[in-house]
Amino acid sequence: MIANPVPPQDEPQDRQPTLARRSPFAPATKLCPKCLSPLQGGGGIGGWLIPMNYFCSRCGYSGTVFIEREPEKEKG
Repeated sequence: MIANPVPPQDEPQDRQPTLARRSPFAPATKLCPKCLSPLQGGGGIGGWLIPMNYFCSRCGYSGTVFIEREPEKEKG
C-alpha cells in the first residue's frame, strides 16, 4: 500500500507572479520590462516570422520582450 503524500499547506498571501498560457487573440496591455509603462508597437514586418519590436517612449527601451497585463474584469 502506498502512503498518501502530505497535503500542501496553505499558500502565502504574497505569492509571486507566475507564467501562464493564454490565447494570443485575447486583448492585453503590453508593458515595458524596465519602467512598466505602456509600449508602442513598432512598424515593419514583425509579428509573423520575426518577433514584433516594441518601443517605450518613457525610458527609451526597444526590444521584443514585454510584460502583459490582462484587462480588468467587470465586477457585477
